[in-house]
Amino acid sequence: MFLGFLSFINYSLCKNTNLAKRFTSIMNIGIIGSGNITSSVHLPLLSCMDKINIKFIADRKNPKTLAKLYNAKSIELNEQTSFPDCDVILITLPVGVRKYYLEKFAEYGSYIFSEKPFTLDLKTHEDLLQLSDKFTCNYERIFYNTTRNIKNIISSEVFGKIQKISIVEGGIHGKTGMTKNSYINDPKLSGGFLHESASHTFNQLSFLFEDIIVNSANILWQDNFDIESNVFFDVTGKNSFSIDYKGTQIKHVEPKTTVFFEQVKIEFNHLIPDSPFLISTINSDKKFILNQENTFASTFPQAYYLKWADFINKISSSSRLKPEFETSLQTTQIISSILEKGGRK
Repeated sequence: MFLGFLSFINYSLCKNTNLAKRFTSIMNIGIIGSGNITSSVHLPLLSCMDKINIKFIADRKNPKTLAKLYNAKSIELNEQTSFPDCDVILITLPVGVRKYYLEKFAEYGSYIFSEKPFTLDLKTHEDLLQLSDKFTCNYERIFYNTTRNIKNIISSEVFGKIQKISIVEGGIHGKTGMTKNSYINDPKLSGGFLHESASHTFNQLSFLFEDIIVNSANILWQDNFDIESNVFFDVTGKNSFSIDYKGTQIKHVEPKTTVFFEQVKIEFNHLIPDSPFLISTINSDKKFILNQENTFASTFPQAYYLKWADFINKISSSSRLKPEFETSLQTTQIISSILEKGGRK
C-alpha cells in the first residue's frame, strides 16, 4: 500500500515548488479518528515523509490493528482519555463531533490539522480562531495545477477581464459502500452537500477572489440535508462580475467550470487536479486545448502531500500561520450566507 501511494507522489515536483524542505528534528503526530480518510490517505502519505513519527492513533473504537501497522500507540477515546505530547494533531472525526477536540488541543497549544469542513457554522469557526492561531484545514484543491493555472490566467488578464463564471457539480452517486448508520447519513454529524462537497469548490473560489458576496440562493432539502443548491454570487473589487453555481445530488451533471472572458471562454473540470483547459471564442463550438504548466499537483495524492508539506514547513520555519486563510474562514462565511438566504432547515 505504501509503495503504491508513494508512486503517485512526484518528489521532484514538491522540491520544485519549494515545499519539501528537510526537517531538522523528528516531528511527532497524533491522530484523532481512524476512518477511511486516515487509513487510506493520511497515514500512507505521512509514513513516506522524512522525520515524521506517528505517535498515537485514537478513536471511539480502539484502533489497535491500524496503530500496530504504524508502530503507534492505540488509544480508545472516552471522557477520561489522556494523550501523549505531540507536535501536530490530525483530527479526522466527523465534523459534528470535532469541536471538542479542536478546542481541547487548541488549549494544549498544539498545531492542528483538521479535515474539512472546519466547522458547520460561522460562530464556532470564529470562536476557535480566538483560541488558537495554529490551525489548518484540509482544503487541498488550492494545490491543484488546475487551480493554480486558472489563477495565473485570471491575474495576467491575457484574455482580458472576466465577464462571468458558471459552475456546475455533483451528480447521482451509486453504491457508496456506506452503511445506513454511517455518520454521513446523520445531519447532526455530517454537513450535507454544501459542507461535505461544495466547500472544496468555495475554497477554490476564495483562493481565486478576495471579495465574494452571496447574492441569492435556492436550496432543495430532504431529511434535513441540502441536496441541491442554485446560488448566485457577486465578485466585487477591481473587476466586478457574477458567478452562477449549481450543486446537485439528484441529477446527472458533468462537473465543469466555465470562465467567460471578453472574447473567449475556458472550460475545465475543477474537481480534478490535471483537467485540460478547453478554450473557444464565445460564440463558437470549436474548442482547442490550452497548454498548462505542471508545477503543482497533477494527482490527488500529490495535492494531499503538498498541503501537508506546506503546513509542516511553516511550522518548521516558525512562520506565523494565518488561520483565516489556513482554515478558509471565507468558505465558512460563504456557506453560512447560502444557508441563511436559502432558508436553512
